[in-house]
Amino acid sequence: MTNKKTPNISSPPPDPYVKTDEPLLWLGGAGRESRDENYFFDTRHRDDRSHIVMQLTLSGCGFYKRGPTEELLTPNRAFFDRIPNTFRYGHARRPDAQHGEKYELVFVSMYGPVAQRWMRRLHRSFGPVLSFGTDSSIGELMQGIAARHEHGVRRLDRYLVSAQLYALLMQTWSVLSRSKLKMEPRVERAIEVIDRRAGDASLTVQTLAESLECSRAHLTRTFHRATGQTPLEYVTQKRLRLAAWALRRSDDKIDFIARRCGFGSANYLCRVFRQRWKITPAQYRQSGVELLLE
Repeated sequence: MTNKKTPNISSPPPDPYVKTDEPLLWLGGAGRESRDENYFFDTRHRDDRSHIVMQLTLSGCGFYKRGPTEELLTPNRAFFDRIPNTFRYGHARRPDAQHGEKYELVFVSMYGPVAQRWMRRLHRSFGPVLSFGTDSSIGELMQGIAARHEHGVRRLDRYLVSAQLYALLMQTWSVLSRSKLKMEPRVERAIEVIDRRAGDASLTVQTLAESLECSRAHLTRTFHRATGQTPLEYVTQKRLRLAAWALRRSDDKIDFIARRCGFGSANYLCRVFRQRWKITPAQYRQSGVELLLE
């Protein structure tokens, strides 16, 4: 007779937040703090494990200084950068501040390759200091993450934690992008035209620039500054979305879909489709996979 081992029911369950090689955003820490005038860090002297930090001012004033450039972190401004590094941050000692003024902040730290890619992406488009204007959604998301972290991150599933961090970064990107577009009304109009006429093969960057009464070079420069993409990249991405949607939801021939979505021919659609997603339109139609149409 075989003896079966009785499970040890007193053993703790597996840690749901154990670090794996999965492409996730990993939470390092989060919290809401009130700091006095002695609050100061020089990241050159930090011996922490490398991590990415977003620190947002709630009230009072902080500062972020890299090299000779110092920026004040007034309410709804944040820095987003890697630690250890070569910058300094802390409580800003403003001459107009009341004695003993507190610096109220909320921070979220994360680590891993995905966090590093997001930091580089945000830095390329917006720099390390982020201004959210009157939009309070970022502060609310960060304080929500901090509150949940206080209850113990190890009680949370790693996928749920990663999803919360993704939501924070995606909302950050959305808020900052809208802010930049408001400063570039011509780019806003260009996007409206592209969204409306993407399926028209006669729409080119040149004809788009002419309709907006500017040069192609000027449109490309301002569009890239506001969105991180060129107008051609935006048009192509929009047309690819239209084509992918039509391939999955209709039985139309690929050549017909290509022309209806602004590509002009099936060969051109196939080439661009394969370059973007490493799969042909026909293979995508036969597969059961939904593409990430970002």
